[in-house]
Amino acid sequence: MDYQLSAEELARINALDAEQRYSYFIQAVADLEQIWILTDDDGFVLVTAEDERCIPVWPHEELAQEWIEGEWSDCIAQAIDVDTWLDKWTSGLNGDELAIAVLPDTEGPGVVVLPDELAETLITEMQDDD
Repeated sequence: MDYQLSAEELARINALDAEQRYSYFIQAVADLEQIWILTDDDGFVLVTAEDERCIPVWPHEELAQEWIEGEWSDCIAQAIDVDTWLDKWTSGLNGDELAIAVLPDTEGPGVVVLPDELAETLITEMQDDD
């Protein structure tokens, strides 16, 4: 399902604090059933936050694309279906001992969570939507 954010929506999301962005991310992913990451020729992009190696994630392509500049200018935003994320990515990230930086912004990494914690929260939110 494609959903385009307006400039006003982008500005509103970017104005949220880390906890508010985390809540927004959970709701948006539960509704749209996609998680966006950045990839390059070497695979997915990692950042370091709170002394953890993290994969940054976004609920919308436009938010991920805001990060495609500077050292990441050769990256592309890639969508992952939420079922694939829950079935494959959660265990893979756990196995690689990676955390997740949820909806980072220019101020910081956003909320940093472990893969199992994010999966559990998403599953709960998606069940609440039914």
